[in-house]
Amino acid sequence: MSEILTRTRAWVLDVDGCLMQTARAGGAGGRAMPRAGEFVAALRGAGHQVVLCTNASQQPPGRYAAHLRQHGIDIDDADVVTAGSAAADFIAAHHDGARVLAIGDAGIVEPLRAHGVDLLDPATDSPPADVVVVAAADDYTTTVINAGCLAVDAGAPLYTTVASPWFHGGLGKSVAVSTAMAHAIGWVTRTEPTVLGKPSPQLGQTLIRRFGIDPSQIAVVGDAAAEIDLARAVGAGSVLVLSGATDETALGALPEGRRPDVVATDVAELLDLLTPHLATQGARA
Repeated sequence: MSEILTRTRAWVLDVDGCLMQTARAGGAGGRAMPRAGEFVAALRGAGHQVVLCTNASQQPPGRYAAHLRQHGIDIDDADVVTAGSAAADFIAAHHDGARVLAIGDAGIVEPLRAHGVDLLDPATDSPPADVVVVAAADDYTTTVINAGCLAVDAGAPLYTTVASPWFHGGLGKSVAVSTAMAHAIGWVTRTEPTVLGKPSPQLGQTLIRRFGIDPSQIAVVGDAAAEIDLARAVGAGSVLVLSGATDETALGALPEGRRPDVVATDVAELLDLLTPHLATQGARA
């Protein structure tokens, strides 16, 4: 077994295309990958730290966690990190006292409110926001889009939860709406959005602080280059599963610097690789 797997004590697990097969972000409406719940339980049973990290941002972490539990993946609300909650953490830490325009749904609004951030309502408030952040939603109003453009044009930083143009969850692909909307505002204002979800180093540093161990003891597991890039950004190990966005052909096309440390067909195969090692650790725990 790979040395990277044997030294790992903390795991960042992707959801869509990794633990869940779905056509919607955060595992919504999908079904668990084979042995996904068993895989998470085995890691926790061996005393390892586990965080589920998804680039979904339309709903709060607790909503996604509840859905995963319904599909046999036993995870606490606090152990789910979304691109929306990660963006809220960053903005609260780096823009203290700022008026923030959140362009999105409950997945960005609720985490910002939990931090006590002053949220601007473009229908009633003025002047322009100090900070603009874009997350996923079913609908974006003209009023909100205009307020975002005016604020960024006036100098407000523009953040987005994700940068990938497409969402892949193992059942085809669909447009990443937060990426599309953030870049629409960016095009109008000639501003490049800053990404706060995967694979941003900002998110990576937050995860490292949470685990409190050396990055070499952390592994990031996912089905896309975003997870590989996140691992590289923080010095963690990278594990690619071929059950979602990346197949054998796409893997072969990755440049040398973006290749994963470990490749598995899916989390069931990864569990088989880890089982003897985890059983020994579980017996000592």
